[in-house]
Amino acid sequence: MKVYIIDYHKDDPKKCTGKKLVKLHFAELTRQGKGIILDPYSIRTLSILDKDIAKKAGITIVDTSWNETSEIEFRNIKGEHRRLPILFAGNPTNYGIAYKLSSIEALIAALYIINEVEESLKIANLIKWGHTFLELNKELLESYRNKSESEIIKIEKEIIEKILREP
Repeated sequence: MKVYIIDYHKDDPKKCTGKKLVKLHFAELTRQGKGIILDPYSIRTLSILDKDIAKKAGITIVDTSWNETSEIEFRNIKGEHRRLPILFAGNPTNYGIAYKLSSIEALIAALYIINEVEESLKIANLIKWGHTFLELNKELLESYRNKSESEIIKIEKEIIEKILREP
């Protein structure tokens, strides 16, 4: 599966997992979106129904600091925009925070959701905390894997409602 990185150069270069994917030849830099654009602002949710697009045209990750990037910057990228459902960061900077995934975590999750589990595990092995991310989100990833968008949205809604009910 082709993976593309649009690098806005807003991350700490030492912590930039998008650059790491490029350096290890798991992704290539691009200036334009290709295939599925992982976009936290998208109204559409990634699902198994997106697998054909990802296989044919790839997955594009926007490598940026979420604190410094706006919805407008994502809207300017052409492609099929999809957000990931609720998942929790396993990286040391944002550990346990919902939706605050690093670029490599987003790729691991996207591949898992579209049932490319072996590829997902291969990417997780590239970083020390890759398996922490997988363990932390094991039940969620399994519940999202191979599901349609409507099924994933329903699961996500139930998870968020459960979290809100907990003291």
